[in-house]
Amino acid sequence: MADIVWLLQRFVYFYGRIMGVLNFEVDSRTGRAKFTRRATILAVVHNISVIWLLSFQLLHDETAIWKINRGKYLHEYVFLLVTAVRHCAVLGTLVSRWRNRGKILRLWNLLSRSIQERPELIPLFSRELIVKFVFAFMSDCLHIVLDLNALRETPGPALALKMVVWCTFASIFDMIVAQYYTAIMQVKAHYKLIKRELRELLRETQTLCGKSNRRGGVFVTKCCALSDRLDRIAETQSELKALVDSMSEIFQIQIFSMTIVYYLSTMGNIYFAFCTLRYNTSGLAASHWGLLLIVISIAFYYADNFITIFIGFSILDSNAEMAKILEERTVFGGELDERLEASFESFQLQLAQNPLEFYVMGLFKMERGRFVSVANSIIIHSILLIQWEVQNTYTRVKSTGYEKERGAH
Repeated sequence: MADIVWLLQRFVYFYGRIMGVLNFEVDSRTGRAKFTRRATILAVVHNISVIWLLSFQLLHDETAIWKINRGKYLHEYVFLLVTAVRHCAVLGTLVSRWRNRGKILRLWNLLSRSIQERPELIPLFSRELIVKFVFAFMSDCLHIVLDLNALRETPGPALALKMVVWCTFASIFDMIVAQYYTAIMQVKAHYKLIKRELRELLRETQTLCGKSNRRGGVFVTKCCALSDRLDRIAETQSELKALVDSMSEIFQIQIFSMTIVYYLSTMGNIYFAFCTLRYNTSGLAASHWGLLLIVISIAFYYADNFITIFIGFSILDSNAEMAKILEERTVFGGELDERLEASFESFQLQLAQNPLEFYVMGLFKMERGRFVSVANSIIIHSILLIQWEVQNTYTRVKSTGYEKERGAH
């Protein structure tokens, strides 16, 4: 399992280098990242090429994906909006990564060093990493098939350019999300480990409370040892919280971009699915196998998104669970050494005064209640788009029938 994790991490690293997302090199033996001239030049050339390729496609009459002045239907403008926001999100994220280049490198080295010091963390996140890779890979492959079917153009340079631009921007966005997910996943693994250590410490403390002789030197020595372990756990938790706060600051543009892209993409997908089922008499939607492929693609896409989103919520749950574990100390029967009692109280006060929170560019806090509100907003706006489509389709059909009737007379 560790070998698979290492291969996936190396794949993400090299693919990130190829896509221009990473602008530094990583030593495969030590895992230490450093700035090099070769990595910087490669990233600069790639980023400039992406901007040039997008500009060429938008300005060239024969190869533009969409044109504002030729839009006739609402779904064309919705597609325009979703595509434009996705491209702006990728470009903004690339700029942000250059601005925070040094911070990202230090974060990479910090996480890499923590894994080398505690290799027992790898089994705690290996399964999640593999599941994330499978869902992301299947989602991208199925979306390429659906996009080729939706374009329904003859093979040629124009179609090739469209697919190159789409695949490039999709890959860059996926790499950005994958690197953010990998970092958060390692933090979650640390929380799993310190929760396990905290439970073990509580069991030993409970056993110690059950002893009849709590006045000897052996009792005090054991309490001091448990106090030292608890202080180390509290220090690790404080470092993890500082790490999460630093990641929220470094990746705030990425998180904001992910939020907007997921919001508009979900709303657009619901609307496009309605239009496809209502109007499409050819292509994938015209057959049962095609509809099944569409459903499977949507399932992989949203499963991949939910995996990325809910890993942050799981870290919040882990932090809250640690506070509940410490509350179990109150049900123990006997008194402990003053130093150990002080360590418990200090750790509980630390968790209460400095709760773990995720903020998106300082605008709003990520929590489950807000996620439900966003989901309700997506459904409401999707319904409004569908109602507009149904109403205007009926108006167009009625107007067309009236004109035909006048022409007959």
